[in-house]
Amino acid sequence: SNKIEEVNNQTIIKNSNDKIINEIENKSIKISFAGDVTMGNYKGSSYYGTFDNEFENQGQNYEYFFKNVKSIFEEDDLTIVNLEGPLTTSKNAKVKKFAFKGDPSYVNILKLGDIEAVTLSNNHSEDYFDEGIKDTKFVLDENSINYFGLGEVSKIDLDGIKIGLLGYNGWPENYNAEFIAKMESDIKKLKNETDVVITYFHWGTERKYYPDQVQIDFAYKAIDSGADAVIGSHPHVIQGIEKYKDKYIAYSLGNFCFGGNKNPADKDSLIYQLTFNFENNKLVGINEPNIIPCSISSDQNRNNYQPTPTTGLESERIINKLKDISKSLNI
Repeated sequence: SNKIEEVNNQTIIKNSNDKIINEIENKSIKISFAGDVTMGNYKGSSYYGTFDNEFENQGQNYEYFFKNVKSIFEEDDLTIVNLEGPLTTSKNAKVKKFAFKGDPSYVNILKLGDIEAVTLSNNHSEDYFDEGIKDTKFVLDENSINYFGLGEVSKIDLDGIKIGLLGYNGWPENYNAEFIAKMESDIKKLKNETDVVITYFHWGTERKYYPDQVQIDFAYKAIDSGADAVIGSHPHVIQGIEKYKDKYIAYSLGNFCFGGNKNPADKDSLIYQLTFNFENNKLVGINEPNIIPCSISSDQNRNNYQPTPTTGLESERIINKLKDISKSLNI
């Protein structure tokens, strides 16, 4: 009978004469996801209590914002967030209620927080028109931070495993034959070029804890086309998690380091981790998601823009909340 040995992440199968008949290389890649990161302020806001004000109060310390989660991000293989708002010095903003921007130097906050990739697909990336987008891409490129969405695709090599990243605005008006066909084509093409494809959607309704039918349909279509994970943001609160065809959908990760509100009523957030398992660089399984409950602030009474893992009863409450809002989904 054959013998199976585990040596240095390899499964070695030998026959009865101790001759090796098969060698399987086992690898696992852990990816952390978090929600909305808005670094800066919106045009017309009073300065006191803003993200920019906090940055000054902290002595312009770029490490301050992700200090309490950095150790988590350092332990994974890749960390991905939604970058909601451009990094630009442009003064030419769109006329809208909330037009966000952050100083280009804030890229150091991402870098020092051990965040390696961001999605640009959201309703604020273009708040300062093409100039804002160009400035953002330039400073991300300069600091070797990957970006995707708004037509950009990112391919990242992790220990020989290729991760493909796509970002989309999943608004109801985009749920049409042309948009869906393009999305399905993008996913299938990237699936041929990489080992794992992840789609990060900006979608849903603000402050709603349950996905709408458009979100669900987009997510299913992405997985049907070959996506291995679907991540969502925009509602500014967490939404449920669903399992579909052995792939996981996180409909909304909520806010994370969010400069858009000085004191939101719901400060619940989470770090969502997926571990992808490979044999000889072929995806063979995805572990059940690991959920790290967080608050968007280390101060309960205001938003100090410092996402912080919760403990004890607070962690229990957020996990129970997540279970409750996931009840109507397939999990």
